[in-house]
Amino acid sequence: MKKLLLLIVATTMLFGCTNKTTSTTSTFTPTFTGVQGQYCGLVPAINSDGSIDFREGRVQSTKKYKNISKITATVDLSGLNNLNFVNASFYMINGGPGYCDAGGSSTYCNEVDFMETNGNVLSQTTIHLGTSNSANKESLEFSYLNSINTNSCWKQDYLSNPGNGVNNATVIDPSKPFDMVIEFDTAYTNMTVTYIQGSNSVVVYDFLSHTKANDSSIDNLTGLSDAMESGWSIVSSYWSGYSPDQYQINGKEWYNYNDPACKSWSNVCDGAFKISNIKVTAEAEL
Repeated sequence: MKKLLLLIVATTMLFGCTNKTTSTTSTFTPTFTGVQGQYCGLVPAINSDGSIDFREGRVQSTKKYKNISKITATVDLSGLNNLNFVNASFYMINGGPGYCDAGGSSTYCNEVDFMETNGNVLSQTTIHLGTSNSANKESLEFSYLNSINTNSCWKQDYLSNPGNGVNNATVIDPSKPFDMVIEFDTAYTNMTVTYIQGSNSVVVYDFLSHTKANDSSIDNLTGLSDAMESGWSIVSSYWSGYSPDQYQINGKEWYNYNDPACKSWSNVCDGAFKISNIKVTAEAEL
C-alpha cells in the first residue's frame, strides 16, 4: 500500500510539471499613427501595406507589446545618399510618447534604439535603461556600411582598425534595402541586432559578446525584464540630427568636419527613408 501511495504521488508530480502553464508568443503586424515634423511640415506616409515613407517626422505603434522576443523590419536608406547629419531611426520605448532618452521636454523612460544613422554611412544601436536623468544608463555600438568607402567626409584611415565598439558592416550596401532582425533571449539578459542583405549578414550589436563603445555605462540589462512586462511601443522616425556623433567615435576623429564640403548640415527635407515589413513576436498585444 505504501509503494502504491508513493507511485501515485510521483505520477501526480510528473503530470503537474508536464502541465505547467508556459507563455506562448504570437507574431503581430503593428499599426501606426504619425506625427508631423518641424522642418518640412510633413507627416510620414503610412501606407496600406504597412510600409512607412518618411520625408521627416515620427510614427508610433497604436498598441504596446508585452514580453517581446523578436522584431523584424526591412530598411531602405537609399534616399539618404550623400546626406550628412540626418537620422533615420527605429526603436522601442516603454513610456513616452515619442522618445525617452534625451530628456529636455521628454519624460525619461526605457528606450532601445535598434538603429540610428548619420545619413546612410554609420549606424548606432543603443540600449537606454533608467527612468530619470541621473539613472539613465546606456550600452552602445557603432557600425559603418559600405557607403563609407566612397564618402570623402569620413576618414578612411580608421576603417581597417576601427576600435572597440565599432563594427565593420560593409557587407551591407545601403543603396539597396536590407533586413533587420532584433532578438532577445528568454531571460532578457541579451539582445542582438543583425543586418541581412541577400546572402550577407552582420551582427551589429550583441550585448553579451561584443565589446561596447567607450560611452557605454551598463554591464547588465537589469530592469529590462520588468519593463517588458508592462509593454513597449514601436517607433520609427526621420529627423535633422546625427548619431553617431560627427566629431569623434571612441575619441577618434572619424569625420572631416573642418572640410568646408563636409561641415554644412544637409537639409533633412532633401532625404527620404522607408521602413516596411515590421513584425513583432511577443506574448501579447496590449
